Amino acid sequence: MGKNFLKLFPQIPFRSGLLILLFILAWAEGKAGETGSKVSAVSPNLKTSPAVQKNIWDDLTPEVLADLGNLGFPMEMETPISGSYAEYRVHHLHMGCDFKTFHTNGIAAISPFQGYVESIGQSTKGYGSNIILKSSGSNLKAKFAHLLDFKGFRKDLDLLREALALLSGGEFQVKLSPGSYNLPKGENIARLGESGTGVSHLHFELHLPNGTLNPLPYLPLRGKDRYSPELLLLYVDSEDGIQARLPLEKKGEGKYTLPGNQKLNLAGGVRFRLGAYDQMTSRNKNNLFFAGLYKDEAALYERSFRGMSYEEARIHHDIFDSNRSSLNPPVYVYNLFPAKGPSIDLRNFETGSTVKLVLKASDHAGNHSTLPLEIEVGTVNGKRPSITKTEFTSADGVLKIKTPAKTTYGQGLLLFKKLEKLEEDLKLPEGLKSKGAIYELESSDLSWVGEAELSWRGAALGKKDGIYIYDKASKKWSALKQKGQLGLLTKLGALAILTDDAKPAVNYPYLITRHRRIKGQEEEGIEERLYSVSDTGSGYAGGAEVLLEGEVYPSEFDADRKMLIIKFPKTFSAWKKFMLLQIRIKDRAGNSSDWFTDLVRF
Repeated sequence: MGKNFLKLFPQIPFRSGLLILLFILAWAEGKAGETGSKVSAVSPNLKTSPAVQKNIWDDLTPEVLADLGNLGFPMEMETPISGSYAEYRVHHLHMGCDFKTFHTNGIAAISPFQGYVESIGQSTKGYGSNIILKSSGSNLKAKFAHLLDFKGFRKDLDLLREALALLSGGEFQVKLSPGSYNLPKGENIARLGESGTGVSHLHFELHLPNGTLNPLPYLPLRGKDRYSPELLLLYVDSEDGIQARLPLEKKGEGKYTLPGNQKLNLAGGVRFRLGAYDQMTSRNKNNLFFAGLYKDEAALYERSFRGMSYEEARIHHDIFDSNRSSLNPPVYVYNLFPAKGPSIDLRNFETGSTVKLVLKASDHAGNHSTLPLEIEVGTVNGKRPSITKTEFTSADGVLKIKTPAKTTYGQGLLLFKKLEKLEEDLKLPEGLKSKGAIYELESSDLSWVGEAELSWRGAALGKKDGIYIYDKASKKWSALKQKGQLGLLTKLGALAILTDDAKPAVNYPYLITRHRRIKGQEEEGIEERLYSVSDTGSGYAGGAEVLLEGEVYPSEFDADRKMLIIKFPKTFSAWKKFMLLQIRIKDRAGNSSDWFTDLVRF
């Protein structure tokens, strides 16, 4: 086998080839992924890496600056931005930029500089098929992820990927010898696809030895971003016990105020959190590029997303409120204070005086938004607790929440409010029925990363019952993950026990997703059909029943698209021009959909 392997790759010496094979079989590089727990090959060991300077972009070498100044676009065409740098993604930050491929596979990935292939990898989740390029003129690296394959400037590179996949069971991340795969700037290196996590798109990263850079300030973008960041909510937690959630009023492009231009009455240490997003060229709701809080032009707090060290990315709870931030729907809640301190300490000001602050936010294109704040300084009554609590109980003793001990932050509380009646904005969709009281859960200067355990006294959950949470941003009820009778909680919102009698449904997809590959890049000899799966309650349970001409037929479920994929050999057209397809699915509560019927034409 080793000799056959070397015939495919004659540039690898025999002894080196044997070492590579042993290395693969040992799987020394481990699994790599965008959401995986292990650090990828381009990241240093976070626990042992030395301290780095505050901003990794402050002292870039002339060689790196030259590469960044001449960076090429990483696709054969410029497409809208669909995901930005350092967005909050539940358990990690999104350390690159995403560009749309309009849900199709096969578009070419292009080298942004002259260099060589440093490593290749593959994973069923996270990054999927990925490739790392190293510049020949500096220590800058570029990572491409979610690739369809490595069919580009060297055909044998994709053969190598296939060989490594067979030897490793489909998951690997290996380094290659420098110079094995040299390439000029602008070379076609791979094809974009939908491997790993997410529908088809390009995920592009820029790496330095001590961290990552935001690609947006350096890429030659023709699409102009003219939209100022949208400021949605201001959260206030002060030492005098004030806890507020204030929706912001837009007075013009980039100009915001508190409701009614109100003045805040606060005392002691105060922490501000900002709920915001930025609309980019795709009109997607993405991460900000910069946020800051100022008094008389002096910075009280600043956070730039021009780049980030690996250590900063690991402790992302210092940057975002992890229980209020969400990718779907996109709302990012930024902590406008240092990890161990307030945004401003009002004990430094005279009681009764007025303190004027300005909150500023901007995007990478230089569009700005501002929010002026006026605070009347009060007096702190009582002493603030200095411990971090992890167990909380509602006043009536019905709800108990235990947050993760190692990943709970702040000295505040979880606040329970029992709703006497179902509020209009909490209206239940058809098929979902409440089994009792509804509680609204909020927090005051407290957040956690991971899953909190929620127990509901007196709740006997049947097969169709579950603990649900209502997200005000999406205006949607969704079932919590369950561990026995416990609900696993990652967000804040309204909580209820609901019975799911809603039927799931199968339907035709949106037109943009009918074809997963661009013309000429289709899977040889195969014709695909995609069908969307939806459920308003507990969610699709898997195991779809698919009948073709009355006989059981196989299907695949695409969890990212929430669609069933059914593949037909094109040779079927020699047998029949029309075939009857029937699909039925179940949700986790055991409800079955109606039969969906489609006439497949070849």
